[in-house]
Amino acid sequence: MNKIFEIASAFYGVLIPKRDQKSFLNLVIDYLNQRYSIETAIGMALRELHLN
Repeated sequence: MNKIFEIASAFYGVLIPKRDQKSFLNLVIDYLNQRYSIETAIGMALRELHLN
């Protein structure tokens, strides 16, 4: 799961706060299950949580 946080910081330059990490991971996994790419899933989760 740390790889997802590393990709988020590399692609989008954001660090996910501890309080939002669980919901962020759940959103990313949900988007991945919907067949989005990892970059798109991370971006959509960031936008939904208002972290970008």
